[in-house]
Amino acid sequence: MAKIIFCEDEKRIQKLISIMLRASEHEISIASDGVEGMELIERERPDLIFADVSMPNCDGFQLAAQLKSVPHLAHIPIIFMSAFAQHSEIQEGYRHGAASYLIKPFNLVDLQAQMKLFLLPGHAST
Repeated sequence: MAKIIFCEDEKRIQKLISIMLRASEHEISIASDGVEGMELIERERPDLIFADVSMPNCDGFQLAAQLKSVPHLAHIPIIFMSAFAQHSEIQEGYRHGAASYLIKPFNLVDLQAQMKLFLLPGHAST
């Protein structure tokens, strides 16, 4: 069972993620912003992180920078989620260390595909 953290400030999307992943065999935790997300990441040491690009207090890019500055956490893949679908915005996400980028709205198939890809042996954190 993998540990996955979602950092998302919109309650509606938090609820949707919870419903979509209810039957998942993975341990799912949800943070409301990047500050809470970093606290969860430090405590839980997840195998995968999904982070909204636009959050209060600490956005997804700031969270990624913090994550990459901590040696024992830097290897954890982070997937950015955003409604911004322009090429330049997606490239900005990759410049900030994204392993992948999900464009909102996304569906369960897209979400599960990203999870499977980054939780394959060799991708999961130790």
